[in-house]
Amino acid sequence: MVDINTEARWLSHILMSLEPRFDYKKYDMRILNSMLAWVWHKDNCNELELDYDKGWFLFGSIGRGKSLTMRLMHEYLRSVAKRFPQFYKKNKNRFGNDWKSASVITNLYAKDGLPKLGPMLEINHTLFIDELGREPIPASNYGTRMNVMQFVLQMRYDIRSYSMTHVTTNLSLEDVAKVYGVYIADRCIEMFNFIEFRGESLRR
Repeated sequence: MVDINTEARWLSHILMSLEPRFDYKKYDMRILNSMLAWVWHKDNCNELELDYDKGWFLFGSIGRGKSLTMRLMHEYLRSVAKRFPQFYKKNKNRFGNDWKSASVITNLYAKDGLPKLGPMLEINHTLFIDELGREPIPASNYGTRMNVMQFVLQMRYDIRSYSMTHVTTNLSLEDVAKVYGVYIADRCIEMFNFIEFRGESLRR
């Protein structure tokens, strides 16, 4: 059995390596506690009651720590895979090292077309998407124009039972419907735990 307090210390160590000036007093610690609980299926620590079968959709105000939180969990999951190989083997769909911003994904399509997106749409390929909504829309590959992230989200929805998807964005669910379509917003409800970051910017 994993010691959740030890894992919380691991998480804190990684966090301070990423952002030494991190101010816990200005951060909603229920978010980190619940995301840690999500990793280990610890109901007693899951303050936000996150669904263990859905990815994370971190949204809200600019500068509130969404990308930092996602980078933290990305690095933490990598550490778990190394320290708990048996747990990793049993839960591969919850792990992964593929971190890309929505703009990078879109530019990959613009440069090399759909084949470049292929690896991100494979089963057992966890994908962390940063800054959804900041990408150029539409993107064009040799005259073929496409809303790339709309396509990626649809394809990720189709493999949601096998591969987790995690997102950071300034978009609300209503905004997602406007940018990517109502049907994508509806699918996002099935794919994600919506975790809102509120308040003023933490950036100094």
